[in-house]
Amino acid sequence: MGGMDDLISVIVPAYNVEQYIGKCLDSILGQTYPNLEIILIDDGSTDGTGAICEAYRERDSRIIVVHQQNQGALAARNAGIEQAQGKYIGFVDGDDWISEQMYQELYGLLKRYDAEVAVCKKNIYSDATGMCFAESDVIAAGYYADCKNKDIMHNMFLGQSSGTGISLNLYDKLFSRKLIEGKYREVDCRLRYFEDMALAVLCMICAEGVAFVNIPYYFYRQRECSLCHSTDHQYLEQLNIFCDSVRPHMMEYSKEVSTRLDMFVADRAIYGLNYMMGLNLKNKVPYYIPPFKSIRPDDKVVLYGAGEVGKSFYRFFELTRPGQAVLWVDRQYEKLQREGLQVQDVECLRNQAFDKIIIAVKFRNNAEGIVSSLTEMGIPPEKIIWEQPQTLIDDEERDK
Repeated sequence: MGGMDDLISVIVPAYNVEQYIGKCLDSILGQTYPNLEIILIDDGSTDGTGAICEAYRERDSRIIVVHQQNQGALAARNAGIEQAQGKYIGFVDGDDWISEQMYQELYGLLKRYDAEVAVCKKNIYSDATGMCFAESDVIAAGYYADCKNKDIMHNMFLGQSSGTGISLNLYDKLFSRKLIEGKYREVDCRLRYFEDMALAVLCMICAEGVAFVNIPYYFYRQRECSLCHSTDHQYLEQLNIFCDSVRPHMMEYSKEVSTRLDMFVADRAIYGLNYMMGLNLKNKVPYYIPPFKSIRPDDKVVLYGAGEVGKSFYRFFELTRPGQAVLWVDRQYEKLQREGLQVQDVECLRNQAFDKIIIAVKFRNNAEGIVSSLTEMGIPPEKIIWEQPQTLIDDEERDK
């Protein structure tokens, strides 16, 4: 089985993250599992990222720094893989950070079950609000011999944007190096989006054993200025490349997995139309569906939350039940009003007659905090509704 002498290579692609890379590296250096090789790939940064990486290299002999011309996340990650000497490989993005127990716990899972992949949950941290919420549990913790297990297949590709499918990112996992080395060259070199997901999918479906722990050891930072929120006219072309590259590997699975891939592509296509294609749509394609089954047609409804879910809920009410949503509130109302949205201060609830208040947020922890604040305002719990947001592409059979 081996012991704590197994080397883990942690690959950190970094591009213009001088504000964040210190916190990221401190969290890796502070791991309770000490036998690490930390490979920093400075992908042509034009800010102080490269200098910070060098300063850390001088402080700790476990750090290796590679500077290269800017080639994108895929090339940076591949450069790290080619440098890696560890028996196991993990990935951390340069603007994220990890819990100090993460690699010790994931390594323990791999050893306990003799698995090739160990998976934890992640926390979503918003730069805009400073709030941090854990993903919902998707699959029971424990060991699965392979990804043909029906519980895994039933949740692959679903709801990656709403946190309700098995994560297909690289960074919340620990892989056997043998598995990574056998698959990373198969990822289409044209991919700028989904390249991490492509590698994760290829590894997951070929893995001899996958172990899950439902503890959020990884902290994913949502940045408003990040690549994920930029405009790219080739986004749908990228989505097509991703789909074409992974679909052939799905053929030996059930039709259900292929259907889930189609649903994921539809999910991301709608996102692309709304946010990535530069179309400047005045009214976004509504994506999250309000819990209409939990309200009556004549109820006066308040919407609480004006993020991605809240905006979609509000648009659905505009289109299908005009006038039923009598008030829309959010703590960030001033910023949202500057964007032209009809969002009011939460305090306006005190002067508004309503029958139900729908909490329009993705994560249960976030919703529970809002419920607590609303009850403190004197709003009866029976008037408050939160349900896990369902999307246009959700499969009704999924939760059965």
